[in-house]
Amino acid sequence: MKKYSIVDVEDEIVREFLNLPDIDARYEYLFQLAEKVQPLDPKLRTDENLVKGCQSKVWFHLYYNNGQVILESDSDSMVIKGITALLSRIVNGRHPEEINAISLDFIDKIQIWKLPSKRNNGLLAILQRLKAQANEYVKIDPDRNGMDG
Repeated sequence: MKKYSIVDVEDEIVREFLNLPDIDARYEYLFQLAEKVQPLDPKLRTDENLVKGCQSKVWFHLYYNNGQVILESDSDSMVIKGITALLSRIVNGRHPEEINAISLDFIDKIQIWKLPSKRNNGLLAILQRLKAQANEYVKIDPDRNGMDG
C-alpha cells in the first residue's frame, strides 16, 4: 500500500472542499467532519492538553504507538473541531519527524477562514503545539528520525 505524503493528503482535502458548490456547503462538510470526531476522554480534557493561544477551547492528545503518532482532539467550536479532524487525517499514522512538514496553507486554499492562517494566532497555536509534541517523540525515538518506514 502506497503511503501518501502530507502534501498529497492536503491536496486531497483541498480538492474535496473546492468541489463543493459554495461556502455554505464547505462549512456544512466541515461540521459533518466535526460531528464524526470521537469525543475526547474527559480525563484527557486537562489544562495540560489545552492549546494555549486559541480563543476557542481545543484539547490535543497526541500519542506515539509503534513508531507512529495519533492525534485525538476536541473543541468547543465546531469550526475548530472540524479543522482538527482534518489535521488528524493528515497526522495519524505518520512518523513524528514527518509532522514538521505540515503547514496551514491547505486551510487557506479551502477558503473557509477569512483571516490568512499565518495571521491567525489560534491556528498557529494549534500547529505549533502539534509540531512541538511530535518533536518530543522524535527525541524519545531518535533511531526513527529521518526514516520513512
